[in-house]
Amino acid sequence: MGTNSKRSERRSFIKYLGAAGAIGLAGCIGDDPDADDDNGNGNGNGNGNGNGNGNGNGNGADPDVDEVVIGSNHPLSGGLGGTGTRMDNAVKLAAMIKNENGGIESLGGAELEVISGDNQGEQELGGEVTDELIDEGAQILTGCFSSPVTSTATRAAERAGIPFVVSVSVDDAILQETELDYIYRPQPPANQMALNHAEMVTQVIRDAGHSVETAGIYYIDIDFGQSVRDHLREQLPANDVEIIQEVGINFGETADTQVTQLVDADPDVVIAISYEAETVELVRAMDDQNYSPPFLAGCANEALNDRAALQEMGETAEGAFATNFALNPVDDRAAEVRQRFEDEFDQSFDANVAMTYAAAEVIIAGIEAAGSNDPDDINDALTDITVEDHIAAMPPITFGPDGENENALAPLFQVQDLEDRVIFPEEFAESEVQL
Repeated sequence: MGTNSKRSERRSFIKYLGAAGAIGLAGCIGDDPDADDDNGNGNGNGNGNGNGNGNGNGNGADPDVDEVVIGSNHPLSGGLGGTGTRMDNAVKLAAMIKNENGGIESLGGAELEVISGDNQGEQELGGEVTDELIDEGAQILTGCFSSPVTSTATRAAERAGIPFVVSVSVDDAILQETELDYIYRPQPPANQMALNHAEMVTQVIRDAGHSVETAGIYYIDIDFGQSVRDHLREQLPANDVEIIQEVGINFGETADTQVTQLVDADPDVVIAISYEAETVELVRAMDDQNYSPPFLAGCANEALNDRAALQEMGETAEGAFATNFALNPVDDRAAEVRQRFEDEFDQSFDANVAMTYAAAEVIIAGIEAAGSNDPDDINDALTDITVEDHIAAMPPITFGPDGENENALAPLFQVQDLEDRVIFPEEFAESEVQL
């Protein structure tokens, strides 16, 4: 695709560090030194630190703004309601913690308000909920989990000129097939997920002295599963793994027939690209047929990163590999956020929650950098921002001309004692591979 017109007009580089308190966020640095500050000193006297000597942030921030509204568009009911509710709560927690630590510093302590909309996991509701949230005052948006829903939700935001930071959705087409000026995705898309999976799973298994030459793919037969599957068709052979069986499953189906086909094919590794319910169903059918492939893995698979789901799947899931976005396990602040979430909402903190919280951190960073609640100002800030202090297990987040995170990473987990443990890359590893 071509370069997006608005994003190609690169402004001065803005770097967001976020260090106000143990789990808080601070202001930005790197404003134009030639810009007039709010005191007319012509030297950016606020230093982009959010106070501008008490009169703004040195970049024209409105000192009268006392609130910035974030719209959270997630499935709060229906089959995806459990996951969507946790994701929505992650946005709320990020705002809560920011407010506790003084609010938006570049706006003199303006508070964040989160308003939520329920898309029920239905594609046609994605755009409707976006429109409703904008009508209710949302100045920046996030969502949605299901890729078809996110696609319609982001198109509605684009039409309205409201920035939208994707929380979780992997389908490449959301950003890579249409020029969009207001849409950003911090997480790895399907192509990156497949690349990381094919490289890291094979490397770890082979480095441990085992062989992996064939694969069977089990996928949810919707845009999400198809997109990741298509990229694995390229990336697995590039890593000397032949795909010898592919089986799809639809919502609400049993996996007995699919597992029978996998048994007949006998691959070295079965790779599940599926939501929680479909992954649990895969394991149930494997148990019923007494089937245990040499290796079980998941690519962009939420169940293998969810402790409650792992407990439900039991020993069959023990030792499984998964590539997904993740909470940074070697970051003390990330551990504090996880504990706060579990205490606040009495819900499990999975990979989707971690990535949604990181997306909210990007939103907060953009608002701080903009020193404004105007959607276009926030959008301009997101175009140039680099967010270093976030809780995801990936390098600093910064966006390319297409709105994709140029440093996106899906680290490799292994299920150990029925908990997901990051084992690769080394800089994020909390445990060593166990085979």
